[in-house]
Amino acid sequence: MTDRPSDEGLPVDAPGPILASGRAADVYDLGDGTVLRRHRGAHGDLHLEARVMEYVRSRKYPVPEVHRVEDRDLVMDKIDGPTMLEALERSPWRVLWYAWRLARLQRQLAKIPAPDWLLAPGVDREALGGSQRMLHLDLHPMNVILSPRQGVHVIDWTNAAAGPAGFDGALSYVEMATVTLPDDSSTSRIGLRLFVEAFRTFRGRRLIAPYLVAACDHRLADPSTDPDERVAVGELRARHVGRR
Repeated sequence: MTDRPSDEGLPVDAPGPILASGRAADVYDLGDGTVLRRHRGAHGDLHLEARVMEYVRSRKYPVPEVHRVEDRDLVMDKIDGPTMLEALERSPWRVLWYAWRLARLQRQLAKIPAPDWLLAPGVDREALGGSQRMLHLDLHPMNVILSPRQGVHVIDWTNAAAGPAGFDGALSYVEMATVTLPDDSSTSRIGLRLFVEAFRTFRGRRLIAPYLVAACDHRLADPSTDPDERVAVGELRARHVGRR
C-alpha cells in the first residue's frame, strides 16, 4: 500500500511536489491537473498499462485518462480526493458501505471481457467459454480515490491481466486479509477484519473460494510481499488447503 510523504529529500529531478510513494514508484503533482507516476527501477510495460486503462475507460469504467508514457513515467489526470482507506479512517462507522463499494467496483470490472491482445499467446477464447475477464489484481482501498468533484476512480493498473473474475476477488481478499498494519492496535485489526470479511461476502464467497489457494500462491511469488505478510499468507493458505 502507499504512503503520503513530505517533499523533504526529493530527488533533484523531481518534476513537482510528491503526492504519494509506493513500493515501486512515486507520484508527483505536475501542477496542470495531471500527475506523473515515476518508477524507481524495473517496471512492467507502461505502454500496456496505459492501453489497458484506455480500454476499460472506453467501456465507462472509472479510471484516470492517460496523457503520455515516457520511459519509466506515466502521466495521467489528477483525481482530487482521499483514497478509500483515508475515507474509511475518517469515517470507520461506514465500513460496510465501503466494503460494498469496493466489491461493486470489482463486479463492474468483471463485466468487461478481456481484449484479445491481453490474452496469453495461444489462448483460445472460445475454448475458455468466454471466461476471460478484465482483472485489476491489486484492487484494495488504497487504489480507489473518492473525489467529490470527479467521482470514484480506480488507479494503479500495473498488474492488470485477463482471467476468471473469482481470482481477482480472491487476490483482493488475500491482500487485505494479510496486510501489515502500521498501527497494530486491536481496534485497527478488528476494523480491518470486519472490512475484509464484509468484502468477501459482498463479492461472493462461492465465487472467491475456488481461487483462494491460487491467490495465496500468487502473493507468495510476488517479490514485493514483505516477510510478515508472507507468514500471514502462508497461514491463510494452510487454512484453505483441502477446502477447494
